[in-house]
Amino acid sequence: MNTLSLSPRADLFHFKFPKDFLPKEVEEKYAKAIIREKNVITTPIDYLNESIQHITFPGLSDLLVKQKQHSPMRPATGGIQRGLGTTRINIEPARENVTYSPANILSQISGEFTVTFRKNQGLYNYFMMYETAFHKVLKQYANEKTDELFTIEILDEDGKIMGRMKLFQPRIDGIDGLDFSFNKLERQPDTFDVKFAYNNIDFDLLDEDLYPNQLENDE
Repeated sequence: MNTLSLSPRADLFHFKFPKDFLPKEVEEKYAKAIIREKNVITTPIDYLNESIQHITFPGLSDLLVKQKQHSPMRPATGGIQRGLGTTRINIEPARENVTYSPANILSQISGEFTVTFRKNQGLYNYFMMYETAFHKVLKQYANEKTDELFTIEILDEDGKIMGRMKLFQPRIDGIDGLDFSFNKLERQPDTFDVKFAYNNIDFDLLDEDLYPNQLENDE
């Protein structure tokens, strides 16, 4: 295994929405539209997954706590001088010391991530996500799921899984708006973002069960 890569790739990941992500009503509606367009892909969830361009990986922030250190006043070398001048004292400048926060590190992981989609002809995938958000918000109590799970797989150059990130109970938190304009003279690939929040996260990074014999080969 190479320990140094001079041209790292950022596209070595695998992510797709689970088959039951789309509400039944949305799936049935867009299945008819997709079949009518005579696409190679015939199911709405595959059509949606094929249009994924990239995702963001939740980061860490606010790991440190700053504590201001108070410094005492003390006489200058030689003691305090009185008389013509004022009393001379040394004051050490106050400064902030940093230490790691006692908070659980899981609470410092960003609670959201973004999926970027290509805008397909007819914007089927955009409105598919739009209606899915409406459906999940309006019928959240009737169709609430507690076992929903998104999985992001990290791959090496050979396509082998190096690790997995699991996001539990993901929820749609926002969708980009659309910008229609007659000023675009040429067709250009365009994208839109869907922001998700989640309730918990779990990591399996360079796990022996995911990637057998890797650790032994590196020794």
